Amino acid sequence: MTTGMMVCNSEKKENAMPSSKRQKAVVPGHRASVAEDIVTEVLLRLPIKSVVRFRAVCRSWATLLSSEEFCRLHRLINKAVGVPLKLMYFSPTQRFDTTAAYSCSLSPGPRDNQLLFTLDYAHGSWVEVLTTAPCHGLNLLYDALARAYYICNAATRTVVRLPPSGDAAAHRISTGLGFDARTREYKVVRLINGMRLSHEHDTIRCEVYVPGGSHGDCWRPAARGLPFGLRRYAISAADDKRLSPVFANGLLHWLIQPYHEFERIRGAILYFSVTEETFRCVRSPPVPASKFGQKPLFIAQSGFYMRWSPQTPAGHLVEMDSQLCLVRDLRNDPYHSTVQIWRLLDYSSGDWSLDHQIDLSGYIMRRELREPQSVRVIGSIDNGRSGKKIVITTCKHKVHEKFEKKVHTYDLSTKDLYTILSVTETSKSRYGSLPYNPPASGFSLFEDCLAPLHKTDEELELSSAPVTAVKEILFRLPAKSLIQSKLICKQWLRLINSESFIKSYTEHRNIAEGQS
Repeated sequence: MTTGMMVCNSEKKENAMPSSKRQKAVVPGHRASVAEDIVTEVLLRLPIKSVVRFRAVCRSWATLLSSEEFCRLHRLINKAVGVPLKLMYFSPTQRFDTTAAYSCSLSPGPRDNQLLFTLDYAHGSWVEVLTTAPCHGLNLLYDALARAYYICNAATRTVVRLPPSGDAAAHRISTGLGFDARTREYKVVRLINGMRLSHEHDTIRCEVYVPGGSHGDCWRPAARGLPFGLRRYAISAADDKRLSPVFANGLLHWLIQPYHEFERIRGAILYFSVTEETFRCVRSPPVPASKFGQKPLFIAQSGFYMRWSPQTPAGHLVEMDSQLCLVRDLRNDPYHSTVQIWRLLDYSSGDWSLDHQIDLSGYIMRRELREPQSVRVIGSIDNGRSGKKIVITTCKHKVHEKFEKKVHTYDLSTKDLYTILSVTETSKSRYGSLPYNPPASGFSLFEDCLAPLHKTDEELELSSAPVTAVKEILFRLPAKSLIQSKLICKQWLRLINSESFIKSYTEHRNIAEGQS
């Protein structure tokens, strides 16, 4: 048996069904026997929960089950056998500074919602899901109040908070998560328009953060920078907080809201190569102005063109079947109310294909999809038996600050709409937005994947054995002595000022006072 590990550098190869001739996942530096090969084949077909538990059997199993090759092969087998995607949604808890993530099956029948994990220091309904579809098993979250980013693997129930940057105060930021198939690294990419925070003429720029990368725990500029000819599109993408970029075909895509051009409304899609770190642009399907879904609040001069500024986006991007799709909202069309789904055929020519049209003329469709303030397609599922279904989320204002948020599946063959989940949330206006604006999306699809999460340097430092012992001692000190302990060294200063320590210290003091 060959002990070397093959790394797949293309998406097409990675999505292929693993064959019996493929390279085996083995413990590095160890030549496996036939019996160990059989055990590995069995372990590759176990569910995520069992694999995580079996890492505690012994060190060799922990090394094997945590290796990059085993995680990759496990994901390929799950995709080949058709393990269905699940729904993840966030809900505020009774505590203001904690948010809970739950999972829900998208299959028909009774559903058992399970608690996945809780986000400490995340502030209730302010948590947004920036990636509505999993990026190689991981999802990107954002706490709009604390302005903190998180990467989570819902299947393994692990979460990592990303380090802050110098532009944490900037409101005009658009962030997405991508995967570099060449280096097999995840990259968090964000566009920042800092013109309000600086007297410089143009401060639009792109920054990249690589978890566990060679640059350490810091954001760095994109390798190739932002071309001058695409800066106006980048500014528009950074200014639009309503829609996050979508990852597909190894690229991150931003939808640029349409603008008037010779009696027609045209838009564009700015995309970023996660591997090459370069920007390019492709046109979106043109739509006559009379059939453009949302009515404008105003038309404002921006740069070199007149921008169309709707209250809610008239379209959004989504990844379906590993392809980039554009969902066009024509619910307000007086002639034929529909939701269209276009698929990009070629980046060079900018050709699109209209694959699906969802007719909203029926009573149920009109009530569930036409009346809500926002309708968003977050992906599709296909378990092979009941056919392909589109997953749609809606948000409808009920009374005062109450919103009803629902998740539906739309069967493309039978044209039936099924309601999967319905929750009611309280949402307040953010950053001067209009009263009763729909809250950010709290729904996302996730897959069973063992993709590892790299801890930040701060988390590694705070989880070491010596620091853990120091924390136990500091927890028992009075507040005055704790403040004086900050002067001992820089490491103690960072430890005592960290959010996790402050929260743990407060809880420890409350318990101690309650027992006294």
